[in-house]
Amino acid sequence: MTKLIPVSIGQNKKTTTVSLLIEPVTHIKKTIRGKMSYHYYWNNRTKEVILGSGTLKTKEFIFSVAHILRYKESTEQIRNRDIQLGDSVGVLFNKKSSLLLFGSVVGVDLGVDNEKYFHILPHHNDFPFGKGKSIKIKNEKDKIYILSDGVNERYEYLATKNKIYAKYQYQLDWAEIILSRVKVGKFIREYIINRELPIGEVAFVECHKMLFGNIYSWAGQYRKDVIVVGDRERPTMEHYYVSQSMKACLRTCNRNEMNKISTKHELVAKLVIIHRELAWIHPFQDGNGRTIRLYLQILCLSKGFDFNSEILDGSVKNKRVYHYAVRRAIDGKSRNLTTLFNKAVSEIS
Repeated sequence: MTKLIPVSIGQNKKTTTVSLLIEPVTHIKKTIRGKMSYHYYWNNRTKEVILGSGTLKTKEFIFSVAHILRYKESTEQIRNRDIQLGDSVGVLFNKKSSLLLFGSVVGVDLGVDNEKYFHILPHHNDFPFGKGKSIKIKNEKDKIYILSDGVNERYEYLATKNKIYAKYQYQLDWAEIILSRVKVGKFIREYIINRELPIGEVAFVECHKMLFGNIYSWAGQYRKDVIVVGDRERPTMEHYYVSQSMKACLRTCNRNEMNKISTKHELVAKLVIIHRELAWIHPFQDGNGRTIRLYLQILCLSKGFDFNSEILDGSVKNKRVYHYAVRRAIDGKSRNLTTLFNKAVSEIS
């Protein structure tokens, strides 16, 4: 049986430092699930967390840091808990060469007045800071987010090519959400304040650039390949018709055309047609749904109406109903989508 030996820690008058990068393997914590106990270890060779219900047979003893931090919160439940050693995190890095930092928490500095600095080891080999070393990040509200407990990262889906040094797909998914939250309010306000901004095709492309421009090099560029949504039963428009079809579709959304709309009924009818056409054209490689919903919100605001997208994508059930309605609309049966839009659109009082 492997013996766990409490590790000595680096300490000065102001700070206590705990690091996972000193020993080949370090025991992080022990958690209880039901009647089973599980141990978390940091493997310094593979740079990942290992989880097991037993001990490591190949090791006579392993140094442990569990006695220092004494984590009491459940590890696998990442929502509403404090950051722990071994966690995979996303950081709002806000540097010119990198807006975000993705990595594992491999150390912590515990200072006076409960001040903490986390040591974060970047996952991506090409990350422009640190170059294989951990980066110290102050623990501040709304700056560091837990993305996973870091167990067996090698089995995660790798990310597609991106500009933010995300290694895994779940990191990209988070980045798309967090960056849009940061930018979308200001983006929409520009269209409310500046009535000279075009709201036709140019605005739609700008929506896609705003949502994904910091992440993918192809943001705002119409696709040049065949795209099938979901399965072989739902093909989209042939790619060589996309550009001309977008011009024809969104020509009807310029400010002069939108000024002809005077009632909610007329606006909803317009939105249904536009959404149906854009969903069929499927102009971009990815991110079409979010771009369409943002664009419809801008169209609504230009007419003094709000567009509550939570009705469409605020829950798993809502998404399922919404996606079904879109498929029906593409097939020429728009009643379901009209019903949803009547709920989502409301006049701003």
